[in-house]
Amino acid sequence: MEHLFDTPPLTISYDPTHDWLYVEWKGVHNADSAKTGGERILSYLDARPCHKMLNDNSQVTSDWEEGARWVGGHYYTMLAERGIRYVAWVCPPHWSARRSMETAMQFVTKPIVILFDDLASAYAWLLRQA
Repeated sequence: MEHLFDTPPLTISYDPTHDWLYVEWKGVHNADSAKTGGERILSYLDARPCHKMLNDNSQVTSDWEEGARWVGGHYYTMLAERGIRYVAWVCPPHWSARRSMETAMQFVTKPIVILFDDLASAYAWLLRQA
């Protein structure tokens, strides 16, 4: 795993074995951190083009409802425009954070995004995507 960016709230890595980005969000996030983090991911995707992303929100502890429309309506479209075809999105156990994810999903039209309750299932699904 090649670590591209590593801070307490966000880690972005590139997995050369599977040719995908692994993004790990942790702790408290809001609309601003969702947008800033999303833009940072897009910049690393420009440097490491790939077609899959494992987006792990299992350690997010807050809602980011105000940013959900931007994430679902704009950010995921920009991911698709940069070549991402499949996203395995791991849900957090906290209801408020999960609700924000579900709100964002209402606006996603592309790429294919599937929600998972655990990292292992998300990983296994992403491996099967061509």
